[in-house]
Amino acid sequence: METKTSKATFLLRAGNLKEALSIFRTFRIGFTKEERRTLQIASESLSGNSLFYQQLGIDTNKEIEKSKSILASKYL
Repeated sequence: METKTSKATFLLRAGNLKEALSIFRTFRIGFTKEERRTLQIASESLSGNSLFYQQLGIDTNKEIEKSKSILASKYL
């Protein structure tokens, strides 16, 4: 049986960050509140809503890079 974690980890290793983030952002356990927010912003930015966050003054590229390092440290 394939779990959400194994599927998301497989997608992350395959280089499909957008799909992996769409799964990881739903996790409540294993991430701090700030890490969950970073994953959410990165996921939505990759899905085409980056302009909204940029209007709020959030550097979406920085959030995407932070999400990569968070996921790499925990799952790779």
